[in-house]
Amino acid sequence: MDWKHLFEKILAFYRKHKLPVLIGAGVLLVVIVLGAARFALNGRATAEQTQIVTVTRGAITESIDTVGTLEARPYIELAWESGGIVSPFRVQVGERVEKGAVLMELEDSSLSASILQSQTDILEAQAALDNLLSANSNLYAADQALADAEYTLLGAKKNRDAWNRKGGSDETIEEHRSGYYAAKQTVWEKEIAFTALSEMDGDDPKRMAAYEELRGARLARDEALRQLNNVLGSYYSYAAETDFIKYDIALAAVEEARVAYLRYLDPGKEIEAARANVQALQNSIDMSRIIAPFNGTVTEVSSTVGEKVASGDMAVRLDNLENLMVAVYVSEVDINKVKEGMPAQVSFDAIPGKTYEGQVQSMAASGSSESGVVEFRVDIQVMNADEQVKPGFTAVVSVVTSQVAEALLVPSQALVTSDGGLAVMRVNADGSTSPVLVEIGASSEVFTEILDGDIQEGDRLAMTITENQSLMPGGIMFGGQMRQMTGDGQRPRQ
Repeated sequence: MDWKHLFEKILAFYRKHKLPVLIGAGVLLVVIVLGAARFALNGRATAEQTQIVTVTRGAITESIDTVGTLEARPYIELAWESGGIVSPFRVQVGERVEKGAVLMELEDSSLSASILQSQTDILEAQAALDNLLSANSNLYAADQALADAEYTLLGAKKNRDAWNRKGGSDETIEEHRSGYYAAKQTVWEKEIAFTALSEMDGDDPKRMAAYEELRGARLARDEALRQLNNVLGSYYSYAAETDFIKYDIALAAVEEARVAYLRYLDPGKEIEAARANVQALQNSIDMSRIIAPFNGTVTEVSSTVGEKVASGDMAVRLDNLENLMVAVYVSEVDINKVKEGMPAQVSFDAIPGKTYEGQVQSMAASGSSESGVVEFRVDIQVMNADEQVKPGFTAVVSVVTSQVAEALLVPSQALVTSDGGLAVMRVNADGSTSPVLVEIGASSEVFTEILDGDIQEGDRLAMTITENQSLMPGGIMFGGQMRQMTGDGQRPRQ
């Protein structure tokens, strides 16, 4: 083979395609380096060593750590409900206000016609309510109206009874009066129907039939009147009919007066209605005001004096800074460990080096799914917040679910699965190992509490770890160097 000739061809190709050759060589180098690194890491991960650890006693704290946002409960952003020009006000950020305090209002000259009308109407409505609450003159007026109606009814009854010369009962007379009036109405209907056919010939069968129906209705009316006259023992004339009608009117007036009297005799519903009327008018007037709905601190002022605002424009934010809560979300795996009243530690990114006391106040009864993970909302109250703590801060919360002062402890990595349960590998006197089934309790980042099992303080356990494995502070191995630990991150006992 002519190596010189081959080299010259390669050199010529390189000079002609210099950039693609360099890129290809770079890619090949990266692939080789990554492959070597992966091989080295896999080699380290699969290298395992056995470490001897000792069962100890000590304190252990189990907690659930999560992140949330601090907020005041309650808080509200108050907006204008009506348009207008903002009147001068004194409220400012940081000021504490009481429930019901008027923080801002609109100038009267810029108010809508409906609000101005409510300002007038509320005076009359309040006077009516005050009357019901004090003297209740409506009751006295109703009492007098009832007395007048009953007196009128007595006179009307006397005039009506004068026509009842046979002494028939009211029920019998009213039955025949009703029959007579029903017969009269039938006559009116037949007269209208016959009149509608007036343009037909007199011998037209349809018109003749209508006439016969009218004649029969008149005969029935006359018969009903004769029966009524017979029951009364007198003729039911226009004068008699007038006296009967006056009696009916007087009787209806008495019934209405009694209803009014009974309503004012127990004014509870009237007072309730009057109060509702006053409140409705007040609500209309309050549309031109910003009113504090609870005791709190003003944390933001958005409106300025003389500004022209519209309905929906923000005016003031109010927070109850005495009740600061952090809403966090706990997974379904841990939620049953959390109970109301449990202590918590709360820290804020905005306040480095300082920790506040917290307490679990409430938990959601149902969870919500987010990306396939079910979580439950838990509210943590900050118990000793100071002026540095402000709503909106990001909070790191550690809920203490279990604390044991004197617990039997083993490194969590010493636990293995055996016969469907958990076990540790005890080192016997001859150096051999045997599994011991255990029941565990609280667990921290490194150690686990042993509640039950045939092990005791001072027993030696075998624990398998990989060369590149290192634990959290207080663990067994750092930088590939083995250390025998006997407690929750503390030195071995002497």
